[in-house]
Amino acid sequence: MHLSTATFITLLTTSLTSATQMQINYYWDVCSSYATQVDVDWATNYAYGPDNCYNFQYANFANMAGCWQDGGCFCNFFDSQNCQGGAGYRASSTGNCIPVGGAQSFACYWGTS
Repeated sequence: MHLSTATFITLLTTSLTSATQMQINYYWDVCSSYATQVDVDWATNYAYGPDNCYNFQYANFANMAGCWQDGGCFCNFFDSQNCQGGAGYRASSTGNCIPVGGAQSFACYWGTS
């Protein structure tokens, strides 16, 4: 099979932009009874990237299980959908366990905050 240069570049760009940047694990209790995970591939750079938001509500606690971006990763969890309302808690690259029982959305960033 022969790929044109344009096709190769398109495939390469698509695979690079859809790579998992970080992983958020959800738990039923204080980060020991695993419930599910969200693989984040939409995070933006904190310093110069646009805002982002993911509407998701599940389980009671969460942590940053993996970060594959330079400068670290963090996600802010919000009380309302579309990342509105108060940002109650932040999961960071340090693996902290945070309560997210009332959170309905979150936004994720990489780089220094």
